[in-house]
Amino acid sequence: MKRLLVCVLAGVIVLAGCASSKKTYSANGATVTTDTSQDTVTVQSSEGTEKIGKNVVDAASLGVPIYAGATQDEGGFSVSGAKGSAQMTSFTTPDPFEKVYAFYHSKMPAGSEKMKVGSGDDGSIAEFVIGGEKAGDVQTVVMITPKGKSTAIVVTKGKDAK
Repeated sequence: MKRLLVCVLAGVIVLAGCASSKKTYSANGATVTTDTSQDTVTVQSSEGTEKIGKNVVDAASLGVPIYAGATQDEGGFSVSGAKGSAQMTSFTTPDPFEKVYAFYHSKMPAGSEKMKVGSGDDGSIAEFVIGGEKAGDVQTVVMITPKGKSTAIVVTKGKDAK
């Protein structure tokens, strides 16, 4: 009877663990929460909050145009705290590098293009930077690179607290 009770109790604990999509762990002053239903991990500490995973960055909050037809990739991160904040996400489009580059070249502010290396769709890279001239300014970086038969667009936005 005692053995049956232990087996039933163990089964209940396993089922309870499987039913929950959120798990929280704490150590060294930090709390880590995993949420399998949202595909995210959140770390909370005295320094701030960091979220990593799927749909943690709202594309509209980035403050730059997103290439039409580009799809947001599943991974990204967002971090905020007393020392500043940052977020990064990436997009992919089946369109060639030169077409995506032409879009950003025409849509980004004058003087924001900081680099374009290579030509064509192999081994090219382009970077546009907005803001960040002074401490405390928001800075947004758009980097474009070929990714196999598609093009990757990585957008990073950050601000230090100074």
